[in-house]
Amino acid sequence: MKNITKVLACGILALGLAACGAKQESESETPAETAGCNPNGYQIIPLEAAQLPLSLPDLEAAVINGNYALESGLNEKYPAIAIEEFDAETSVRRTNYIAVKEGTENSDKIRALIAAVTSDEVKNYIDSTYKGAVIPSFIDEEGNALAAAEIKDASGEDTMITVGATAVPHAQILNEVVKGLLEKHGWQLDVVEYTDYVQPNTALEAGDLDANYFQTLGYLHNENEQRGLHLKAAVGVHIEPMGIYSEKVTSLSDLKPGASIGVPNDTDNYGRAVELLNTLGLLENAPLDPEANREING
Repeated sequence: MKNITKVLACGILALGLAACGAKQESESETPAETAGCNPNGYQIIPLEAAQLPLSLPDLEAAVINGNYALESGLNEKYPAIAIEEFDAETSVRRTNYIAVKEGTENSDKIRALIAAVTSDEVKNYIDSTYKGAVIPSFIDEEGNALAAAEIKDASGEDTMITVGATAVPHAQILNEVVKGLLEKHGWQLDVVEYTDYVQPNTALEAGDLDANYFQTLGYLHNENEQRGLHLKAAVGVHIEPMGIYSEKVTSLSDLKPGASIGVPNDTDNYGRAVELLNTLGLLENAPLDPEANREING
């Protein structure tokens, strides 16, 4: 299956590169705005985000989401040569939050969970395990930093906290660190793993979960609006920054004019990737809309 997936990824990449070559041959002039935003003539190749790690051998570099870099082991084999940085505003947009159902955010269960996930132990685990592919971000919805709090001891018979999470890094963090911290205070943590983004929210709305951990504020707010849910962000835990990865170069300065750079092809992540390339000076005020990719490549 892995070989089939790799063949498909390479096929997608080949089509993208061929399209770029055909486009260059068919156009005799480069528009003025293109020369301005891409002075080194890099070929920006949009591909499915999940396929970028598989396509990396055929590219000079690629802008890859932190979760896909982790799943493919890139942070160990080929550490990022550049990575996103965040100010207060972008931190709020990029942070993955613990979500709860409205009205439960002040319950003993949720307060204990919040204290555990914002602990120094979780911060140290994230820093040492993910090596920059995941960054601690203990903030509220407004971006205010949250200090570590004491975990309140469990009381009564209902000591089970059920949290839905996607596998990497969310369930890992919960199972490897948070569960043990809560157990020391009499709480039991049951982590239910999901492979999609819809069920964790519908299960939380239905009361099958006490919380979930996988999503950004933008996604949460959109789900509330589109599906009529009543969910609330309880606390931010981490950011999965985009990074520039390469098997061929170890520095941005090593990228030669005309080098191929893969980027995610979905609207949000494409814009985020191009914004990073703009920030790093590889592109200059290039448009963030994937429909404008032709303008960048010339």
